[in-house]
Amino acid sequence: MKSLAHFTLVYLCVLLSAVSCTPTSVNPTGETSNTVFSVSVTNGYGSGKYKVGDTVHIWSRECTDNETFTGWLGDTSSFAGNIEWHTWFLMPAKNIKVTASFQPVNYKMVHERIRGKDMVKNVYYNLSPANKGIVYLFHGAGGSASYWVENYEPVALLKDLLVNGFGVIITEAEEVSLKTGGGSPRWNTTILDSSTNTDFANLITLTDTFIKRGLINTIVPKYSIGQSNGGSASIAVSSYFKFKAGIAYCAAGGAATSAISATTSPVMFCLQQLDNNSLMGVTGNANAIKNSNTLKSKGICSAYFQNIPSPLYAERFARNVGISIALSTAIFKEIKANGLLDSTNHFMGYYDNLWNAVKAHSQSFPSISGLSSSQKAIVNEQLNCLTTAHQFYSDHNLSTIKFLNNPCSFH
Repeated sequence: MKSLAHFTLVYLCVLLSAVSCTPTSVNPTGETSNTVFSVSVTNGYGSGKYKVGDTVHIWSRECTDNETFTGWLGDTSSFAGNIEWHTWFLMPAKNIKVTASFQPVNYKMVHERIRGKDMVKNVYYNLSPANKGIVYLFHGAGGSASYWVENYEPVALLKDLLVNGFGVIITEAEEVSLKTGGGSPRWNTTILDSSTNTDFANLITLTDTFIKRGLINTIVPKYSIGQSNGGSASIAVSSYFKFKAGIAYCAAGGAATSAISATTSPVMFCLQQLDNNSLMGVTGNANAIKNSNTLKSKGICSAYFQNIPSPLYAERFARNVGISIALSTAIFKEIKANGLLDSTNHFMGYYDNLWNAVKAHSQSFPSISGLSSSQKAIVNEQLNCLTTAHQFYSDHNLSTIKFLNNPCSFH
């Protein structure tokens, strides 16, 4: 059976010049076959039988703390994005066999309180003078530096950055340090001036500190990646400091309009198709795509990706070691048994639908009702990813790395 994701993929293949989509499985008349072929996934999930033209999602198995996904081996010719741990494709008229591959990554993020321009900041870092580049990571509104080291999806990006030779610096917005900004302290993305923008001045001070310690080569290229308000910060910072590239997750650049107008740095937008943030959604995503195309029209390298909703599979929640495969399977069964998945196992709505159902009928969710607060947070994080809600996701990690390595390779 075709799902909404099938039609979305066909649309994206036409729309997204940044993504290589090769739906070779549809016959010349545009009709699909009822013939069934098999998909066999080793070291991952998604094995099954599918009709020609069906949208097939596959996933690598969960990574341990000390390893990261590196790619797919086998018949990947039909894949929409064969370098990612989660990919999708239109089922061709043949059987598909693929194997997920991994590599070890041993790392430590150092936490230290370091003085910025005016006050001490929380800083996490992993740096070496041998780094081929330095990446600054920016949290979203209401977040903090710890966001990038305490949640599975951001940590997956950290590991990919480090294993690919990049150093990482993470700090917090000045409003977080000052405890201002109400419940949503954020980065200053509107003043492109390090004399009056304390967030910019802090980055200079922290970077100088690491240079003096001998941890950063002064000529090493620099990059930025941010989520939501941090995505706007990434655009603003990369523009002002003329970084080699800036990447914005779940952000259109509207909070950094002057930076979008002035930048000469390449920018990539990574979007969630059903982003439920009031500033994003359909309009925000369209603005991001428009900004990307505007940059390209000015000769500035840019790209955009849009993460599409994916089915829930039984082992999904075990991506984080805080939930075992057995518990993840039990959670999946309770979600499915209580009618929260459609016929293709796509979760209906956003994660609050689950907790409303649990609150109303806790006896129908014995495993879920017994989750600890940290385990509930894991469930929420993974549901946000597969429903494409407003959250950082690791589904485009290696495309992100590819953009950092060569921003102009996505034309």
